[in-house]
Amino acid sequence: MSSIEPENFDRNVRPADDFFRYVNGGWLAKNPIPPEEAQWGSFYTLRRDVELQLKEILDDLAAKRDEELPPGSDGRRVRDFYREAMDMEKRNRLGMAPLGELFAKIDAIQDGDTLAAAVGYLQRLGAGVWWMPSSEQDEKQSEVVALHLYQGGLGLPDRDYYLNDDEKSKKIRADYLAYMKEMLAHLGSDAVAAGPAADGVMEVETGLARASMTRVELRDVEKLYHKMSLGELAALTPRIAWRKYFEAAAMPVPAYFIVGQPKFFAEVDRLWETLPLDRIKTYLRWHVLNGMAGFLDEGLERQRFDFYARTFNGAKEMKPLWRRALAVTDASLDEMLGKLYVGRHFGGDAKRKINDLVDHLAAAYRARIARLEWMGAETKRKAQEKLDAVSRKLGYPDVWKDMRALEVAADSYARNVMRACAFEFDRKMREVGGPVNRNEWFMSPQTVNAYYQPPLNEIAFPAAILQPPFFDPVADDAVNFGGIGSVIGHELTHGLDDQGAKFDAKGNLSDWWTPEDKQRFDAKAAHLAEQFDKYEPLPGAHVNGKLTLGENIADLGGLLIAYDALRSKLDENPAAAAEKIDGFTPEQRFFMGCAVTERSHSREELLRLRLQTDPHSPSEFRVNGPVSNMEEFYEAFGVKEGDRLWRAPEDRVKIW
Repeated sequence: MSSIEPENFDRNVRPADDFFRYVNGGWLAKNPIPPEEAQWGSFYTLRRDVELQLKEILDDLAAKRDEELPPGSDGRRVRDFYREAMDMEKRNRLGMAPLGELFAKIDAIQDGDTLAAAVGYLQRLGAGVWWMPSSEQDEKQSEVVALHLYQGGLGLPDRDYYLNDDEKSKKIRADYLAYMKEMLAHLGSDAVAAGPAADGVMEVETGLARASMTRVELRDVEKLYHKMSLGELAALTPRIAWRKYFEAAAMPVPAYFIVGQPKFFAEVDRLWETLPLDRIKTYLRWHVLNGMAGFLDEGLERQRFDFYARTFNGAKEMKPLWRRALAVTDASLDEMLGKLYVGRHFGGDAKRKINDLVDHLAAAYRARIARLEWMGAETKRKAQEKLDAVSRKLGYPDVWKDMRALEVAADSYARNVMRACAFEFDRKMREVGGPVNRNEWFMSPQTVNAYYQPPLNEIAFPAAILQPPFFDPVADDAVNFGGIGSVIGHELTHGLDDQGAKFDAKGNLSDWWTPEDKQRFDAKAAHLAEQFDKYEPLPGAHVNGKLTLGENIADLGGLLIAYDALRSKLDENPAAAAEKIDGFTPEQRFFMGCAVTERSHSREELLRLRLQTDPHSPSEFRVNGPVSNMEEFYEAFGVKEGDRLWRAPEDRVKIW
């Protein structure tokens, strides 16, 4: 069984001209984007299937009596959290009452000390005000957890929306102001007062945007590492009472900090000195209301959807209440729900087969590194050492997160969300200054995705992605290597993409390349960025080759590695190597398996947002871009000069 589904092809398109649409065009034509979605394709249909699996679990819990679910048990807390989220009658009755304590904290601000304390209090409960604290590995001491401080505090998705002068950005700013005025009126202000208040918030956020790094700048991990003592941080920001902030956030003062953007924090300090206190309070109230609106009454949730989902995603309808409630339950009780999901939907055989695939991919990658002509022996040795040191997380955690301290109550949905935020904030901040927990996962088992974590030098593949169309235990090897194999190869390649390559085998940010090899690597990467800069998904809107460079390197490298791994697997079985299924060779089925995983189409609004903010290229270029650089693809489909995917041999990029 091949699982490539030829009925979903578009036979009017030649594979040598547009391989993405040749494999996926029929499916895209038959499957328009649902009105409640902004994008639709392989990832999204699988996520829908996982949602239905999770809903079944929640429905079964809802049918149980209290005596069947002991207080404090995972099942009881998951059920009660979801029940509060689904009780729209209660949410409508409570309105904004659950935010009373947060607004009272803001109202009580009188000076710099009480402002810093209010910020710590609000951030602990999930409010995205001013900056973002994060407990992460110290990039230069990979065995130690450090407190990182990053830029934040914006209501629009990216700094450029505040600063660009194009008509689209101007309209978004005008719509944002109108949305703010409508929402701020709920705080008791009349329409006249809400206008100046919204203007004040925009002034604050525009100041933060000007001091923020761009998305491309944020990709450079070396530019984000500024180690500071408390004294140095206080000298940079003398008006921020850091000790009051930490006390209110229930955090011990760390021995040192990693400040991502010193210029940004200097601007926060300036704003705290120059802005009227009332304007700062309005900014805080706005972010509390805007951030929590989705957990309050139906009207506020609808207003938030009408601005954000329609403006930036192009969604036509809100998702049904059960899907919205499930998404927040899943995010808030991640591994608690994950245990229930794994127990019902993931078997050990899938984990064993994926581990075998990873073995083949790692061996193929090691061999590719050994054959590289542009890399010297010393850098090769260290690259292979790093590859050999990559740890694997497959399916679900060996040690589950301890969530016993998380309280779920029947007082309100919003308060349960805030308690979940505070629990996770406290859990992570307790790690600061201590050793790294290498058992921890950064995605739950029910997440349809995968990741590579540079400071840990690890790959992770949650249980939910180990299903068709990415992995099918009954499909032939060619399709599985093209599907989940290219995903595995992609994540492995991230360890040696333009940013991952800055970390050594132990996960430390260090310069382990010879200057000559680094120069050759950078030249190849720049060539790939130039290729993607030329792609134009919408008239006048191009892919940003520098923003998407890491993912493009991983897509190309992952596909090459997976192809080599398949050839190695087929060498073990000559009969399979010669077998055609549905009229296609194993090599052709391999590329088809990869193209199916990227099957997707988006609304224009979401596509424009992602071109500005997403480090991933649009789906069609994640297929056509890599294959246009692969001689293996040319051989499989007879690509020749004059075909749209043809590149002259000297223009084909091959890094790994």
